[in-house]
Amino acid sequence: MPYEVFITPYEVGLYALDDLDNTDHRKDVKAFLEWYLKRINNNDKNGMSGTIYDVILYGDKEKVLPQYDSIDGYSGLFLVLLNKYCEQTGDISLIKKYWQQIEDMAYTISYLQQVDGLTIAMPDYPVKYLMDNCEAYGGINSFLYLAQKADKKINYEYYQNIADNIKNAIFNVLLNTSTGDFSWSDEADGRISNWGIFYPDSYAQIFLIYYDVLDEYGKSVIWDKFLERYPSVTWKNLPSEQAVFCRLVKKKMGMDAK
Repeated sequence: MPYEVFITPYEVGLYALDDLDNTDHRKDVKAFLEWYLKRINNNDKNGMSGTIYDVILYGDKEKVLPQYDSIDGYSGLFLVLLNKYCEQTGDISLIKKYWQQIEDMAYTISYLQQVDGLTIAMPDYPVKYLMDNCEAYGGINSFLYLAQKADKKINYEYYQNIADNIKNAIFNVLLNTSTGDFSWSDEADGRISNWGIFYPDSYAQIFLIYYDVLDEYGKSVIWDKFLERYPSVTWKNLPSEQAVFCRLVKKKMGMDAK
């Protein structure tokens, strides 16, 4: 890069998910996956393994910043991306080469899960977000698939319980039964989601679609409500990572999605 660029591996992961459908770019997605796996922390600032820090890129140099926006969301998204890459290419070389790092990432989600079933963003920021928990749920399910593909011996029942408890907690803790909407966080200001506010209130709802927390009927209800207020023609005005995720959900809902 000809100038300093702040990079969150999470954000690049979203772009990589979008790029997977371009067969010419899959080699670039693999390069990013390996870049990510090589930088997984063994013992980070919170004493955790399986995390990754944000970086600043300048030229061909990287400056690692001892920070991350979340752990549960980062881990969940990456595991989903890795699984989708393996599904689309049949390439499991990275699973075999970096299994310990992959397993450590799955364990970060387990470590951050609380008594109510939801995960917190970080040990030093114990907030429970709808978006992060959807990603964590998708990540654990992806981890189970990855283990099967590479014939790895793990405690499948343990991790299936982690995923089931996250899903149940999303409905038990974050669902507003009077409106059918979900709280975007467990904090006071996040308990009521306002469809008139795009981020994080409305945007968080479509994570339930992409990470398969809802059944097909529930997905269509949320998607219709979302598009009624935020049709795709308006996405060009969004921050790029949010626009990319909206496109991912649109593809998830089918090519005829509005």
